[in-house]
Amino acid sequence: MRNTMLTAALLATAVPAAAQTEISVFHAWPHHAEWQQRLADDFMAANPDVTIRMLAPSTDYDEGLVSVIRQDMAGTAPDLFLVGSHLLAEVAARDLAPPMDDLLDGRDMDALGYSDAALALTQVDGVQVGLPWTSSTPVMFYNAELVRQAGGDPAAMPTTWDEAIALGKAIEALGDDIEGFYYPPGDDDWMVQNLLATANLAPLSDGTIAFDTPEGRDALALFERFHDEAGQEAIPNSAARQMMYAGKLGLYFNSTAAVRSFAREIEDRFEWGTAPMPRLTEDGGVASGGMAAVILTDDPEKRQAAMEYVLYGTGAEGQATIVQATGYMPVNDGAEALLADFYSDNPAWRTSATQMDRSLPWFAWPGQNGIRISQEVVDTITAVANDRLDTAGAAERLTSEIGALLP
Repeated sequence: MRNTMLTAALLATAVPAAAQTEISVFHAWPHHAEWQQRLADDFMAANPDVTIRMLAPSTDYDEGLVSVIRQDMAGTAPDLFLVGSHLLAEVAARDLAPPMDDLLDGRDMDALGYSDAALALTQVDGVQVGLPWTSSTPVMFYNAELVRQAGGDPAAMPTTWDEAIALGKAIEALGDDIEGFYYPPGDDDWMVQNLLATANLAPLSDGTIAFDTPEGRDALALFERFHDEAGQEAIPNSAARQMMYAGKLGLYFNSTAAVRSFAREIEDRFEWGTAPMPRLTEDGGVASGGMAAVILTDDPEKRQAAMEYVLYGTGAEGQATIVQATGYMPVNDGAEALLADFYSDNPAWRTSATQMDRSLPWFAWPGQNGIRISQEVVDTITAVANDRLDTAGAAERLTSEIGALLP
């Protein structure tokens, strides 16, 4: 017995424990923490030699970037940063992240399920700075019962903004406690970018700011029309969501990532659904959104471990988990097969993916003033909602302020 115990002890000391590589991960939005941790746990279960340490999330994308800039200066930046994809240009401009060339070398990304369109979402000037962790497009959420009462057809929702505004006005007329329409100003300039996208416009093209063009002003004017013609109230987005959950709002526009919240809050109290975003012009598109996985560490061992985690999260299995937990659309082609039954049972979740062929990248303002420009756009559009500015004044202000902040 003594010899057996001695042999076991010698074996235990002779075989070293597997080396652990710890990867710190920083993401935005506290309400994402649950599914982000689920991804990490699933990965660690299959990769016991890697520890994924989730840091406390930032309140939004902009705050996250500001935090990482400060941490980088102090030498305490996270190994992996899940940044808003519209901020990638600023990440690149500040040299926060080494390009992924060394990590992609020798990998057949197409065979792994990454289309050229998906990879382009996280490129800056043709350089692969990261990989798309999540992706979404805005959709039109609708209360099918109110749509029918107003004379509309949930199976044939409006495809143009004129039609959508007219339907919102008709729903508004159903009663004093009913609101017809809500298009949020946004926490950043993404929702305004989408007004431009529905006219197939980028915020900046060949040095020309879109708000300084007739087409751009027509797109910006939509926000004023939502209030003047469709009866949109100048209320916070959170209040509009509560009205939608209560069955008192007809049309609501926002990221498909809200689908999970709608399903949870509404349950089966009334019929609702999603439809593609209306267009301002025949070739109008939508602006894609989401976050990019950017590896900040330059430690070779940590970079390899972080890359394996990124490939898991952006791979078919990880994307299927993200889609079902949030409502984002998959960025990996292999996830479609895993989600076939889920989409069949939950058609409202698939609308965003059907818009992929007309989605434009989440535009990144060049230089190091992207966050300031984004905030200027939000402040200006909010002034329109509160009747402090009209479209002409808003376009003039944005052209001047953005022009002064561009490099």
